[in-house]
Amino acid sequence: QKTPACARPAAALDFNGAAILIEEERNEKPDNCLSLLYLNYIDFLKAYISEDKNDFDILKSHSEQRLEEVIKIKENASSPFHLYVQSEIHIQQALAGIKCEENFFAAKEIKRAYGLIEKNEITFPTFLLNKKVSGFLQVVIGSVPSRFLWIVRIAGMKGSIINGVHDLKEVYQLSGLSEFKSYQTEILFYLGTIYSGFSLLENANEILPEMLPHAFNSQLIGYVCSNILMKQGKNDEAIAILESCIKIRTVYPVAFLYYKRGLARLRKMDLGSSEDFEYYLKNYKGRNSIKSAYQKLSWIALLKGDTALYKTELELSQSKGTAFLDEDKEASYEAASGEIINVYLMRARLFFDGGYYSKALKEIVGRKITDFKHFHDQLEITYRLGRIMQMEGQTDKAVEYFLTTLKNGASSSYHYAANSSLMLGNIAEKKNDFNGASEYYKKCLSLSYDRYKNSIDQKAKVGLERIHDRVK
Repeated sequence: QKTPACARPAAALDFNGAAILIEEERNEKPDNCLSLLYLNYIDFLKAYISEDKNDFDILKSHSEQRLEEVIKIKENASSPFHLYVQSEIHIQQALAGIKCEENFFAAKEIKRAYGLIEKNEITFPTFLLNKKVSGFLQVVIGSVPSRFLWIVRIAGMKGSIINGVHDLKEVYQLSGLSEFKSYQTEILFYLGTIYSGFSLLENANEILPEMLPHAFNSQLIGYVCSNILMKQGKNDEAIAILESCIKIRTVYPVAFLYYKRGLARLRKMDLGSSEDFEYYLKNYKGRNSIKSAYQKLSWIALLKGDTALYKTELELSQSKGTAFLDEDKEASYEAASGEIINVYLMRARLFFDGGYYSKALKEIVGRKITDFKHFHDQLEITYRLGRIMQMEGQTDKAVEYFLTTLKNGASSSYHYAANSSLMLGNIAEKKNDFNGASEYYKKCLSLSYDRYKNSIDQKAKVGLERIHDRVK
């Protein structure tokens, strides 16, 4: 099997150009099942980027046809690519299914991919791309929320985020010295997405030098790279990449880049960021981050002193989009509360998320207690102060604030106590106090609250996994 010469057009999202090259390969070598996989990549990327139900339905239909074609090519039966290609197509359907909230369908596809690659590993144990698939599947299965773990156990699947990342890193390194070098960019995208999603930001530093050369001329790599930089508080660097990516001429535009740039601009109080959120809402055809975009427009209105427009945008946040992602759930909570968000804490949060820690601190310090009437605001103050102190290297002060938040908020329905426990676990782990870290991670998992629970729980589980062999 030979990889079709379509990597560059696909990386530029020139799907028509890629399809022409792949069809040329199919005409020359009709038994090359990789051609079918790369045709599926085109449908997958369209569905994954757009999150449009019509694109997802097209992907499902074409995937089933291509799977039938792969199985019919008899020459493939003795090739390691035969099952590999099938497992990749099932994974693509699963990832697009998750985006479209078809979780049962996605779970079935993950199970099929898992079984196929497990069989391929037995038949072709030295085939390098097996680990590319199994490593990714380990991460996906290892990140399943606690309430769905029974499904994983019944299906007989095992997952580990740490082990999955290890396998993907190994494939990345080995592929650079092999015929599979063309897969390195894709693996970088996987690793960057995982590091960003699970806040493994120190690990991300290992691959950032590898990603940056691609980030300014690849919208997908640029997106995930900017995501990491934004979570590291390197907001200005992220904006530079996003602006470069937006300028790239592409046949298939990625509207979400405007949402990300709007968010980055807002974090430095650039109120002109409203144009990015408005562009996103006008041009995006999916359902995610819609509520969040309207919420950000409401914040901009409030920052301008327009309370009436703030309420109008929040009402749209309540009625538009879907509350699937944490950021959309948060927007929905704010809209449903009927309260006007505390502007000091909102500014502090934005500045903090942008890495402007001294500006964030100024928004809180010196304010009167009457500026923070609500209990959830008071919890957020101590949590935010803890995070600022943590990022400024004042660990002892950070611990004091986190402990206060944990004590005051452990029995509340807000997420600040859980996040504080998570941060205390991180701090203890860095001090090699693995027993203490374990206690805080377990405490984090034991708390009951609504907002951000899945993502916070996942980070606590990864922490426990990291220190598993070092706890006495």
